[in-house]
Amino acid sequence: MAFQGKKLMDDPDDAVTDFIEGLVETYPALHYLDGFPQIKVVLCSDISTDKVAVISGGGSGHEPAHAGFVGEGMLSAAICGDVFTSPPVDSILAGIRAVTGPKGCLLIVKNYTGDRLNFGLAAEQAKSEGYKVEIVIVGDDCALPPPRGIAGRRGLAGTILVHKVAGAAAEAGLPLADVAAEAKYASEMVGTMGVALSVCTLPGQLTSDRLGPGKMELGLGIHGEPGAAVVDLLPVDPVVSHVLQQILSKDTQYVPITRGSRVVVMINGLGATPIMELMIASGKTVPKLQVEHGLAVDRVYTGSFMTSLDMAGFSISIMKADEVILRRLDAPTKAPYWPVSVEGDRPPTKLPVPIPTSCSRKNDEGSNRPQELSVQGRILEAAIEAAANAIINIKDCLNEWDGKVGDGDCGSTLFRGAAAIVEDMRNYYPLNDAAETINEIGSSVERVMGGTSGIMYRTYSTH
Repeated sequence: MAFQGKKLMDDPDDAVTDFIEGLVETYPALHYLDGFPQIKVVLCSDISTDKVAVISGGGSGHEPAHAGFVGEGMLSAAICGDVFTSPPVDSILAGIRAVTGPKGCLLIVKNYTGDRLNFGLAAEQAKSEGYKVEIVIVGDDCALPPPRGIAGRRGLAGTILVHKVAGAAAEAGLPLADVAAEAKYASEMVGTMGVALSVCTLPGQLTSDRLGPGKMELGLGIHGEPGAAVVDLLPVDPVVSHVLQQILSKDTQYVPITRGSRVVVMINGLGATPIMELMIASGKTVPKLQVEHGLAVDRVYTGSFMTSLDMAGFSISIMKADEVILRRLDAPTKAPYWPVSVEGDRPPTKLPVPIPTSCSRKNDEGSNRPQELSVQGRILEAAIEAAANAIINIKDCLNEWDGKVGDGDCGSTLFRGAAAIVEDMRNYYPLNDAAETINEIGSSVERVMGGTSGIMYRTYSTH
């Protein structure tokens, strides 16, 4: 059953202009053309007409795309349409006139019918006014198998990588033909597929219940268009495996990536996915690409780059990389939503935990468990095991009760402690010595539980 979505806004019809006003108030290097509500164009405050201008845009609702990627070294301007609606020709023309100098401009357009028609007509009119204009169409969607239909593959989050390559090429002073060539090449090297746990809610409209509880959709479009399949909710590991197989399929050959290729990866949140979940997806993606697909992963970009309002889910984009593409991606930019601290070689991700001068009990002394338990030791072992298993068995109940008054994690915290006690008791507890065993229980709990309860139980065991 559909229900009214909750939104932090005033008039839904003013959502895009209100967004733009907030964006430019936040970032002093951004301005907008004074043409609201028909003309919604975000542009750099320090416009330079002695280099190629790079312009993109489309329907709003995908923030930070595209306006959040306006800045030196990336986009010169972003043309914003209404939510999920291509911007009109007059708005696109206004953006071209505002930022394009003698060296011309490149329009980067996602492969949607409305975008292609409006940007295409605006380009023709700009040419008739004497501007040099080139267009690159990005269609990186890998969700739907061939035949790809009349419209072809949809433009998705891989477009952001194309923006960065083109913006860096323009910043380097390349002529229009070369900037367009690099952008076109980058668009042919990238493939994307998305996975949604929920559909999105447009401002002022009802939330659809098309994707019910316990379901997820593979290949859902960034406007909520139906994807390849609706399936039962799966853990992230098999979902990532499926997405990677789809993008890198030898049958479809969507991207020219083979074993031994160098790649960059973008894990993109669709609007309502927490950073924790995006990082989990990223952590699953990289080793699979390296081990299962034989690829060298040079860069990883994780965050929300091209969203779908409040849709829960993520997309993965994989781009074949070479030295030129890496140089463009690493080039500096002032675009506020391009990720920082990602450039450069990838060193080993794990470092050893520092060990005290006197090594731990477990490393130096081995097992403390007596070879033969006394009667008292057997009784103590049985009591500890029964108590720990009782806690393990009521984890969900404890979480439910704690959720009524707190944060709902009490059962999970105690479960970790109880499981550690059961495991450590097999090897490390001197069960014939009750006092020392209690101390060891405190060590087990302190190691895995954390939080207030962990330190409290550790304190109790030492007094």
